[in-house]
Amino acid sequence: MTVGRTVLILHNSVSHESSADALDILEQMDCVRSALVSHGYDAPTLAINLNLDAAKARLRDHPPHAVFNLVEAIDDCGQLVAIATALLDHLQIPYTGCSTEGLLITGNKILAKQWLRAHNLPTADWWDGASPPPPHPGPGRWITKPVSEDASIGMDDTAVVADFRDVPARVADQEARRKFRWFAEQFIEGREINVALIDGPGGPQVLPIPEIEFVNYPADKPRIVGYAAKWHDDSFEARHTVRRFVDSVREAALCAELARMSLRCWEIFQLRGYARVDFRVDAAGKPWVLEVNANPCISPDAGFAAALEQAGISYADGIERIVAAARYG
Repeated sequence: MTVGRTVLILHNSVSHESSADALDILEQMDCVRSALVSHGYDAPTLAINLNLDAAKARLRDHPPHAVFNLVEAIDDCGQLVAIATALLDHLQIPYTGCSTEGLLITGNKILAKQWLRAHNLPTADWWDGASPPPPHPGPGRWITKPVSEDASIGMDDTAVVADFRDVPARVADQEARRKFRWFAEQFIEGREINVALIDGPGGPQVLPIPEIEFVNYPADKPRIVGYAAKWHDDSFEARHTVRRFVDSVREAALCAELARMSLRCWEIFQLRGYARVDFRVDAAGKPWVLEVNANPCISPDAGFAAALEQAGISYADGIERIVAAARYG
């Protein structure tokens, strides 16, 4: 037991007027605090915003043993999350989860896809919204996404576009309404699978692999885990997206390939502590990397916590393992 040691929980500032996805940080904070206390840590909290002098003074005057980094946005902007870890690097305070460099790369979906391609990991073709549209885009549907925001912000059925000719207008409309960059990628028709990883004494461990099933979805409804599925509990999407775990015996080859690709992502993006790699698996059984999530959501009802439970690792012990991997730089 680590009695008397302090792990400060650093999180983004929210208010009662914040959106549901932003307010989720409060639940994560409470659960992480309880887990830390159960392992003998003191667990104060600190909200960070663009007033970095205030955060710097608190951290300098009362330096913790480590920081549990729960910062998902700064000033409601996901693109700024690496500011928090850059400050911790500067102060030489160990922190949980991904490094500043890893956050910068994975936090930009276009840059992450370029990195995946450079390391021969399959990811769907994309259009970045700034370059001229491709003259002859491939057949099939496309999906539009924010470049640097998580939590499926702006993702609903209209995000999936049947004809690429309609994509530039969709991207321009979203950028005008939401004030951050958007892009488009070819939509991989198929299964939605997420692979969670956690650090351990022997390196990263791949946890049991969950799949999101789209139950009784109409044939014309896009099978995506959009904003409503995540944050509107009474919506059709939330009630008809069901998590189940892939049978590792019946689908041993698929699980092995998903694990191999996820561990490769851990290596090339220099992930640490914990992470989640999101995949689509096409009709031929080929996995495609959608996104690499450094520091994924660890609410008790989120996929990461469910994978811990399936692996026989208690939530508190999982948090302890993440803390044990904390470092700066």
